[in-house]
Amino acid sequence: MVVSLGNFDGVHEGHAQLIRRTVSLAKEKGLESALVTFEPHPLKFFGADIRLISTLDMKIREFEKLGADKLFLMNFDEHLAGINPEIFVSEFLVKKMRASFIVVGYDYRFGRGRTGSFDFLVHLSNRLGFTAIQVPKVEINGMTASSTNVRKCLTEGEIDCANTLLGRNFAIGGTVVKGDGIATGIGFPTANIEPLNELIPMNGIYAAKVNIDGTYYNGALYIGERPTVGSGLKKRVEVNLFGFSGNLYGKYIEAEIVHFIRHDRKFGSVDELKAQIKTDCDNIKVFFERQK
Repeated sequence: MVVSLGNFDGVHEGHAQLIRRTVSLAKEKGLESALVTFEPHPLKFFGADIRLISTLDMKIREFEKLGADKLFLMNFDEHLAGINPEIFVSEFLVKKMRASFIVVGYDYRFGRGRTGSFDFLVHLSNRLGFTAIQVPKVEINGMTASSTNVRKCLTEGEIDCANTLLGRNFAIGGTVVKGDGIATGIGFPTANIEPLNELIPMNGIYAAKVNIDGTYYNGALYIGERPTVGSGLKKRVEVNLFGFSGNLYGKYIEAEIVHFIRHDRKFGSVDELKAQIKTDCDNIKVFFERQK
């Protein structure tokens, strides 16, 4: 078996390169490919204030797209946090999984005190009978493809940058819930998404492609607290869908965020807000027309 280790939050282009290497090597050697990842994310286990880019279901879907044969989802608990990295490699990866090749990223660390590393794997490889392989970091437009950089891009509204590092559009998935009717009342009905994602991009208006039961609809996505119509309102993720009619309440949908349009702001009146929303929708429709 060819085994790759990682947290894989976001499954960005760096992760994809690692997984592709694992899958291609397995095919070349006539072996199965397997990914080992952890739930919860180790940083969250240790109390770090980190918002994950993708849900577990989204991660698994990307693993499948990349062709991995098997996924081992390990419960990251006190035992795993404190395990001797040599024991983890010898007992789990080699003895239990029968790993002939172990593939890791350029900066991956594991085991007690994060003492496991690529050099550590090389040190063990001859004695335990496997080959250690390191995949170099991936840089795009001078920026390293990393979960940290993807998070930074999203929180700063740099959606084009985030999507480039991810190698696909960032998506918010969740169930459509009943809103307060404000958007409908001003002539722009929206689907209010109760997001499952932990990380929500910076407040603003975005061009989005929304997947509803496998059919995509373009739309204007809003993230924010609706400052023009109230103060202290709950943050909302809502999308005005172009060319869609129907009841979405209770349905799971995913909004792929394609492009940042403008920052959220408070307008002097509801009429000013309505005029701006119309302009936003027109601009987004032009944007999508130009993508054809």
